[in-house]
Amino acid sequence: MDYTHLPQEGKSYSLFPQIRVNTELSEILTRAFELYDKCPEIRQKILHDLDAYALEKKKKRLADAAWARKQTLPLDLNALPGKSQAKIRLAVGSPRMTPEVVYMFIILEQTFHSLTDKQATERIKDSMTLQFFFDLYNYRTPPARSTRHENVRKISKATIKYILQQQLRLVLDKALDDFKHLTVDSTAVWANCQWPTDSGLLKDVFYRGYHLSQQLHEKFGIPNFLPWFMRTWLSKIDSLNFQINTTSGKGSKEKRKKLYLELYAVVEKASTHMSREITKRRIQKESVNLAPSKVQQLNTLWTRIEGYISDSKVIMAYSRERIIEGKKIENGIKVISLSDSAAAFITKGDRETVVGYRPQLGRSENGFVTALIVPKGNAADAPKLLPLVEDSIKNTGVVPSGVSGDDGYWSTKGVDGVKVIDGVDWVSISGSKGKRHTSKEDWDSEIFKNARRMRSAVESLMFVLKDILGFGRLRRRGIEAVEIELLQKVIVYNFRQMGIVEKKIRNKERREKAKQFQAS
Repeated sequence: MDYTHLPQEGKSYSLFPQIRVNTELSEILTRAFELYDKCPEIRQKILHDLDAYALEKKKKRLADAAWARKQTLPLDLNALPGKSQAKIRLAVGSPRMTPEVVYMFIILEQTFHSLTDKQATERIKDSMTLQFFFDLYNYRTPPARSTRHENVRKISKATIKYILQQQLRLVLDKALDDFKHLTVDSTAVWANCQWPTDSGLLKDVFYRGYHLSQQLHEKFGIPNFLPWFMRTWLSKIDSLNFQINTTSGKGSKEKRKKLYLELYAVVEKASTHMSREITKRRIQKESVNLAPSKVQQLNTLWTRIEGYISDSKVIMAYSRERIIEGKKIENGIKVISLSDSAAAFITKGDRETVVGYRPQLGRSENGFVTALIVPKGNAADAPKLLPLVEDSIKNTGVVPSGVSGDDGYWSTKGVDGVKVIDGVDWVSISGSKGKRHTSKEDWDSEIFKNARRMRSAVESLMFVLKDILGFGRLRRRGIEAVEIELLQKVIVYNFRQMGIVEKKIRNKERREKAKQFQAS
């Protein structure tokens, strides 16, 4: 790519201070590009991710072209080209998004909660702050929705994690926090899926599986699955699902049980038919002659169809036990979401049950998020204490002198593991468990009292993350995509927090100067 029209190496990319309109967006982007200035490796990592994506696309194009050439044999069979061993490299092609623009959209995605919905698109188009930036990089209009979405999605988790780490090093360099006090906590966040019901899941698996099975001929030249009675069965499944979910009042439990028995009978017929069709079409699927990219698409679609039918059998098995036999089913056995298999039921005390994830966070004394771990399913807090402390150390480069958490983080292995880290002076676990395993002298000391008081500050962190940055409702699916989304939200939150802490420091300095002036 040719970047000669852009600011050269070593020159400032901190462009937003030139904008006189002082908005929260401009302040966040100012700090974001201050970091971009100080850490040129961010640009290199973004470029590396974009190049890796472009190289993968080029490999697919070349593989498809080689397949197309082989479809027409040359007259001289000895002239068939052999497999090229040359290393594939990127050449100069059509212009693409610069790393600066991609970096900006990484920040904007969580500032606006999206890059593609109508509201976000209008804000990107109408913002004077962003228009200044686009003009500088010769964009007459902002990049298209699909373009910005595609480019941001190609940035790896390692790059996003690196941005967070360098952000926290910048906080340390600016003396906005010393990261010597770490408070840990977890929270429940909603996955991008519906509340699961057995009947709703059974309806969805067959609707999706059958819909995909009717795309085989148009996309890949393979005969579609025979409809047989599928349309009638799907209509019946939909009707029974509606009746099950709207049945209420006296005797509703028995009515629902009868409806489920009808549902199981129809589902078994549909499952038998779809399984038979999968077996019949598998030979045709394996023998079809397609370009490599088409083969990959076919394998993905086929895997999804087989996965839906497999899920239907699992759901049927535990649903019969739960509904008909009245047995309690463990959460690990249940299918929670067809689109996000890593999501789980999150239950904490008397709070509302959430279908999603339970991310673990570490907060510094001045309110910066220094650690984030996103475990799969409804993981317990206690085993995550040591990993959270280690993640904070890795991100900030600072060993906290004190660590505090609620009694959910108590475990002998975890607490002892943190205490043996060189530089950690104390570990405070509040609640009954913490009090039981802490000496009275330590429990009543000012350090431990202050640590317990700091616990309330974590609740304000959770509120800001969820209420302002949408931390509590996910848009992406899958454990790695969810972690990337939450990391992006944390980065935007920390940029916002930098402004708050800087303002507090300035106000404190003004008050001290005023006191000195009065004293003189």
